[in-house]
Amino acid sequence: KRMEALEVHGAVAAVHHFWLRSFCDVYLETAKRSLQDPSLASETRWTLLSCSDLGLKLLAPFAPFLAEEL
Repeated sequence: KRMEALEVHGAVAAVHHFWLRSFCDVYLETAKRSLQDPSLASETRWTLLSCSDLGLKLLAPFAPFLAEEL
């Protein structure tokens, strides 16, 4: 929504919030325990891959070289 409204600062803040607060702080910390359980590891890896892919797609317009490298 922020990109459509050409609010670049708001869009960057939303991407930053996703990476640091939602993905790293919450999901990665929660996923550590799930990755140790063989019955949940496959699902957890798939979710990590999906979230990482989404995060890189969100990052690409602002830092294309960084997103490409990651």
